[in-house]
Amino acid sequence: MTTIPDVEELLPRWMRELRRLMTYKTQVYLYGNVKDTLLYPLGVERQMWTLGLLREALFEYFRYQVEGGYDIIATYNFVDGMIFADVRDANTMSKLYDDLVARMEKEAIRPTGRAPQPLKLEDPIDHALQQIRLCLQNRERPCLFIIEHASQLIGALGHLEMRERSALLRLLKSSGESQLVATGGPDNRRAVQNLLLMVCDKLTDLPPWLYLNNPFAGTVEVDPPRNFERRHFFDLFVQRANADPAEGGLDIDELVDLTDGMTVRDLVGIRVVARRPENADLHTKALIDCYKYGVRESEWDHLDYARLQQAEELLGGRVIGQDPAVSATADVLRRARLHLSGAQHSSRTKPRGVLFFAGPTGVGKTELAKAVAELIFGTDDACLRFDMSEYGLQHSDQRLLGAPPGYAGYEEGGQLTNRVRANPFSVLLFDEIEKAHPSILDKFLQILEDGRMTDGRGQTVYFSESIIIFTSNAGIYQVDTATGRPKTNPIDGTPVLNVDPERDTDYESVRGKVVEGVEAYFKHYLGRPELLNRIGQNIVVFDFIRPVVMRQILERKVLTSIHAQVRERWQLNVEFAPEVVDQLLLVHGDDLASGGRGLGNLAESAVLNPLARVMFKLLEAGESLAGRTLRITGILPPQVVNEYRYEVTWEMSAVNEK
Repeated sequence: MTTIPDVEELLPRWMRELRRLMTYKTQVYLYGNVKDTLLYPLGVERQMWTLGLLREALFEYFRYQVEGGYDIIATYNFVDGMIFADVRDANTMSKLYDDLVARMEKEAIRPTGRAPQPLKLEDPIDHALQQIRLCLQNRERPCLFIIEHASQLIGALGHLEMRERSALLRLLKSSGESQLVATGGPDNRRAVQNLLLMVCDKLTDLPPWLYLNNPFAGTVEVDPPRNFERRHFFDLFVQRANADPAEGGLDIDELVDLTDGMTVRDLVGIRVVARRPENADLHTKALIDCYKYGVRESEWDHLDYARLQQAEELLGGRVIGQDPAVSATADVLRRARLHLSGAQHSSRTKPRGVLFFAGPTGVGKTELAKAVAELIFGTDDACLRFDMSEYGLQHSDQRLLGAPPGYAGYEEGGQLTNRVRANPFSVLLFDEIEKAHPSILDKFLQILEDGRMTDGRGQTVYFSESIIIFTSNAGIYQVDTATGRPKTNPIDGTPVLNVDPERDTDYESVRGKVVEGVEAYFKHYLGRPELLNRIGQNIVVFDFIRPVVMRQILERKVLTSIHAQVRERWQLNVEFAPEVVDQLLLVHGDDLASGGRGLGNLAESAVLNPLARVMFKLLEAGESLAGRTLRITGILPPQVVNEYRYEVTWEMSAVNEK
């Protein structure tokens, strides 16, 4: 425990809101972080703080910190029944309660001319709710009742809908029938409102007609601990927080920032991790990572500075002809390695980096994302790809992030949250983001801002060690403002280009139009300028693959890949004469819009298919391929030899030739 100034503003927000509402409301619904351990002050002076459950915090608050006080303070749930506040006075309260119930039942108004009729209540829950209602009507003893797990309580009332509705109506009527009770002596006379508190996980767990348009009812959300509460928690319970960070202590400010949005139970877990002897040397962020991910060292911290210094060269080896995009990406990665992502916003929990790859199809956007994963984490497998065209329907966000409780697939979790929980150190690639339903994009706001997301099972997933990459063709095609889809040529049905490689021959022209198109997509079509703000200046534009770059891609990527795979599988060396590249480029022509994917498709039909036929012919003849060299000397387009397919001219080395 620690001493703090006696200032009203230092109370938890939900306590201050409850203090305001209790003066004129008779029924208050508490919801939100109600299952967490709570940090709250003790005593009338509120100088000492402690930890406890919501029930204990409410007992403490109403017993000692509400002027006038309550004679009867009790909580009810269908497992434990009625529990009275403060064990020292519980017996006294229980007797007062029993006497009050007996008197109220006896004095309850009956229809004129009829003898009193016994209440016909079918089980203890009905009986308890009726007794609570009667106590709230009294004017002699200030009463406060807390109904815990209200949504589960209502669900436990039985299978008959009328019984459940009857119980809810009884609770609703109690809010209008609660009375003011005079307390205190002649010199400090006060009126205290009998009060009913109902606690539930979500307000929507209860029927809306209970609280909507009900002038007697108020709602209070119990939030996760604020900065001040987290700071005091670490002062109280984490001794290393008071040590000098330079000497292996923990930076209290960094602890507070890195635990934003966490529950008190999370803070308790961090305390447990900090107390383990093997973690005595962990610095602040490493301690938080150890709690979140179960690792003592982040994979980012193993990344060699020299490797990132050569990032442009290493990334450019896989993505050819996109120097501006590669340079922009390398800057983000170096910033991420130095823990400077979000530094301009004083944020410590944002993802390591956010990139929005925009540009024509087939120019290397997906390949660069994979190259980033290999550079940072050592393998392409660390690139977790999500094809956003699979999430085009309205409720497909449930597949991505998990269905809410009670819906199909709830217990399975979300595809994104499950994979990130298993692979927190990864590159998250959201391919063709414009094809996802707009409602999914709203989910990214919290991920990009806070670096976390809670799935349908209530489990928090952290994105603060991930690189998030979106790819999009937004800005490349002219968009129909009515449908949001690319405009098409009425003659051949092809999309109408907004950026034309024949007209926009320099990169700056392409970049200007694409950025303008991306901004228009978010601001005007989606109406989500706030999401664009989260991306900021990290829109990385890819150029069309120009003729000079096409030759490099053919030589260094396409034909080299064919050579490597044939050699690995068949131990056959395949070589390509320089004329082969010239002939392929001649066939490809000036088709800049299809990008590198178009070159790959051409190589498949013009090189791979005829190469496979040659190899089959040799194998069928019983010839050995291992250790030999097959040289492709030329490409013969269709109609030269065959009307429908390409052929190749070739030479084969002798069996014993080295």
